[in-house]
Amino acid sequence: MKTPAHLYQSWAALLLGLLCVCSGLNCAKGSSGPNAVDGVIYPEHFRFRVTVPDNDQQAPSGGWRAVCIHAQVKHGNSDAKTLCKFEVGIPLRTKADGEIPLEEAQFAAAAMANRAARDVLSRAHPGDMYSVLCRDFINTYNAMLDAKYRGALVSACVTKGIETVPFGYKVGEEPVP
Repeated sequence: MKTPAHLYQSWAALLLGLLCVCSGLNCAKGSSGPNAVDGVIYPEHFRFRVTVPDNDQQAPSGGWRAVCIHAQVKHGNSDAKTLCKFEVGIPLRTKADGEIPLEEAQFAAAAMANRAARDVLSRAHPGDMYSVLCRDFINTYNAMLDAKYRGALVSACVTKGIETVPFGYKVGEEPVP
């Protein structure tokens, strides 16, 4: 059973995520380095599918949801672009957080993705390889999401049966990696 303090923390996290995503796109537009970073991924992009049901309520944690994102990465106004492909997995329930509602998982996943993208891409240098930037993004994003929900994972897309969601391009117009 969640305590009132735990519910307050959950709502505060959701509100911060919502403000971050909706405040003039400042979550992903801005910089902590020399480069401006444009674009924002929204909670709706995280169309999680339950891959492991939470069948044992006596266990300290349980269940798993995941989605695969194919995000286009572009270099400024040039035609240089590629896809950064990553899977986001979040437990359905953890010992520390209790049940993690879908909407809360989506808001957290989006807010952390935007922060990680801004952090990594704002400090990119001309000539940096996209594969290195994608790997750095995935590592940064994984650390942020795991800090929020212990056990959450950002990795290569490997889980069968989850949705692949395009971000930043139209299906059929994928850039060559």
